[in-house]
Amino acid sequence: MPRLIVSLFAIAVLFCLLCSPVTYVALRLWRRGDLGAFRPLRVVWIVQVALACGLVFAADSVGLRNPMGYLVAIVLAVSLGGAVLYGLWRLLAGRQAG
Repeated sequence: MPRLIVSLFAIAVLFCLLCSPVTYVALRLWRRGDLGAFRPLRVVWIVQVALACGLVFAADSVGLRNPMGYLVAIVLAVSLGGAVLYGLWRLLAGRQAG
């Protein structure tokens, strides 16, 4: 039972690490007047989770030796990359519309 609780806690922390940067970018854009900044987050979160899972399974099938290390590295890379791409997309879409 304690291993299950620790595993669920680790999954929750990794999910928060995955979704927090893009949510922060959306909050900043919303405060600057982009009222539709939170609308596409549902799709972005699903794409980030799918990409992170795919990369973790690919790294595991390659046979890397440190599973927790590459798991955290992949989650951080996907979350930060997704936040940067989302922010750029929203800024470029706002400039083309206005």
